[in-house]
Amino acid sequence: MTAVATPAARPAAPASRGATDRWAGTGALVRVALRVERVRLPVWLVAVAGLTAVSASSEADLFPTPESRAARAELMRSPAATALGGPGYGLDDYTIGAMVANELGAWVALALAIMSVLLVVRHLRGAEESGLLEVVRSTPVGRDAPVLAAVVVVTLADLAIGLALAAALVGTGLPAAGALAFGLGCGLVGLTFGATAAVAAQLVTHARTASMLGTAAIGAGFVLRAAGDVRAPESGSVLSWLSPFGWSQATRAWVDERWWPLALSVLASVAAFGVAALLAERRDLGDGLLPERPGRAHASPRLTGIAAVTLRRLAGALTGWAVGVATICGLVGVLAREVVQFIEDEPALGAFFGEGSAAAADAALARYLLVAVALAAAAGVQGIGAVRAEEAAGRAAHVLAGPVGRARWLGAQLAVVLGAVTAMVLLGGLVMGLTAASTLDDPALVPRLLGSALAQVPALLAVTGAAVLVLGVAPRAFGLAWAYLGYVALTAMLGGVLPDGSDVASPLRYTPGMPAEPMDWPVVLVLAAVAVALVGGGVLAFRRRDLLA
Repeated sequence: MTAVATPAARPAAPASRGATDRWAGTGALVRVALRVERVRLPVWLVAVAGLTAVSASSEADLFPTPESRAARAELMRSPAATALGGPGYGLDDYTIGAMVANELGAWVALALAIMSVLLVVRHLRGAEESGLLEVVRSTPVGRDAPVLAAVVVVTLADLAIGLALAAALVGTGLPAAGALAFGLGCGLVGLTFGATAAVAAQLVTHARTASMLGTAAIGAGFVLRAAGDVRAPESGSVLSWLSPFGWSQATRAWVDERWWPLALSVLASVAAFGVAALLAERRDLGDGLLPERPGRAHASPRLTGIAAVTLRRLAGALTGWAVGVATICGLVGVLAREVVQFIEDEPALGAFFGEGSAAAADAALARYLLVAVALAAAAGVQGIGAVRAEEAAGRAAHVLAGPVGRARWLGAQLAVVLGAVTAMVLLGGLVMGLTAASTLDDPALVPRLLGSALAQVPALLAVTGAAVLVLGVAPRAFGLAWAYLGYVALTAMLGGVLPDGSDVASPLRYTPGMPAEPMDWPVVLVLAAVAVALVGGGVLAFRRRDLLA
């Protein structure tokens, strides 16, 4: 009896040890993750902090007098500028710091949000999907250690970039308090969406689906903030307070700093990471809490082959990006009348947008269409990244072991991705044209904006083609494709602020700004040839190199 009773009395000690062993190995996982990200994170840090600092310095040079800054402030009062930039703090006394916060804050926070979502999904669901996490869990690593390690890594990354951003802005001569509020606010936006991605990684089975949910959350947060700020400037709408972007901008950097809105981001991040840890304990490794939709017993004859499989695999992500493009273009089109009326009421803005309502509408809509191009380019890079994921997971090797050539395997997937991003930009031009034509009573805007979108397609394909080239030449350094996309997007959106020549490597610099500018066929044809060369070079390099192990 004694021999039997002794083992039965022992579980209390292991239970207490098990409570502490849940986090065992977290430090080792953090060190491994930081080593894996040793190139990506410094690239993000230098790109975000460097471009923001350069933009701040350029704004000081471009708007040196109170009069010039006051004219710029009037431009920022327009509904479309408020929707894309922010709530418009400090417009009555528009300093360089307030200009940076209003015109750059939303886009810097957006970049950090995308970085954080990709980072968390890569080290949670991505590692699990590839089988790496199963190998790690076979060692003395606690069940909750992967989630905690992802929390630590994304927190370190966002705080490091936020502090670097603040230091870079102080280096340009801006006050330190505002720089710190700006940097921490942007970093905490990234952390909040990274925590959201950690929850998504527990709900779904595939990394691409988790990334899609994370980016959808980013888009929803941006739209909520935009709609709220248009309804009531200076964060006067409840919609703005439902978005992490609104919390960051509510710090009123360089106006009259408020620190308490940052606590909202901290609380939301802690809560989301806690939920992610709880969900991780309630599912099996490799599974998601949400059931997968069962496939059809018999494939449709209309959906066969590699292209059809790719379309079904990426349909959710591509649809999400298309909805984002259509939403932003529709929002700009709905606000077109307010934008034109505002420009007509401010003579100082006529030199920037052109005299007359038609010229003002064409110039403003052409500039805002670049946002749709940047979003479509992001969808293209993500689609090419999904091709790389298929190769890294070993599924490409299984397909290529059969009667399928490399060019056919890659070409079919590229056809889906390139066709989808082209359709996105055309959809954006059509939606913007229809909504703007309705609000401005000018039906001719529909073909003009559709033609403008079509003129942007070669540049868009050139950016996506650069990602294909990276895939073919250096697939392990695919982060370079995202870095180049960030450069193209920022230089396009901040074109009037950055120094001359800073966008020389961006295809969007050379596209005609239709409908405000006439069509330039030689430039468009050259960009099309560049896109073909980049895609062809990437396919050729893929055929010649070894597959990823």
